[in-house]
Amino acid sequence: AHVFAHARAIAVASVRHTGSVAAAPAAALDGNPVSRRLLLRGAVWATGVYSSVGSAACASAYTVSQVKPSEKETYEVAQKGDGALRVLWVGAGSLSGVFKGLFPAGNEVVAVDLVRPDRTDYSAATTYAAEHGYNLRFEQGDATKLKFPDGSFDVVVSSMFLCQGSELDVPVPNWEEIVVSEIQRVLKPGGRFGFYEHIEDIDKVIVDKVFGERSVIRVQAYPERTNVIAGVVRKV
Repeated sequence: AHVFAHARAIAVASVRHTGSVAAAPAAALDGNPVSRRLLLRGAVWATGVYSSVGSAACASAYTVSQVKPSEKETYEVAQKGDGALRVLWVGAGSLSGVFKGLFPAGNEVVAVDLVRPDRTDYSAATTYAAEHGYNLRFEQGDATKLKFPDGSFDVVVSSMFLCQGSELDVPVPNWEEIVVSEIQRVLKPGGRFGFYEHIEDIDKVIVDKVFGERSVIRVQAYPERTNVIAGVVRKV
């Protein structure tokens, strides 16, 4: 009971990928080291990001940093690499995200959404992108049926999009898993998916159901300060 009570008060250590496995080193939180063993024995967040029914087997083998997630930083980590990258931006909406400085110069960014942005928004976004050294274009499409071939992109990113499954006029079972599976499909081997979402357990879909624990580069959340969870995984 003490372990569970303590785990509720913390979010846990940094995840660093070592090439073959996701290493989970101990981290100091409130001055106390938190080991991977402790997490596997009973990490439970009051918010429900980690849930358990009393069995250690229910806990995940990767860990989550107690850091207030930054959308810009998440996108930077996802787009880290040499040379120009081809980036798919899923759930781009009105394209207002470009004004946050989310995409570096040199990349090709393909924005996808079910609804086409109006001409004014599109013109402003593409102009901003050109002025900042990258190419932006929009493709209207359904995230559950992405029209791109397998392995088309170096990077996929999305923000506050996977929560929209609950808002569909006609609910689609496992909508989030379907979308994430499509994202994985269009990524090149080794390609990265950066997510910034406010579904508290979305990592369970992204990591546990689709990408796998070995994919984790990092996952961050700080439930005491924000309901956002963010991370970067790679296609292995």
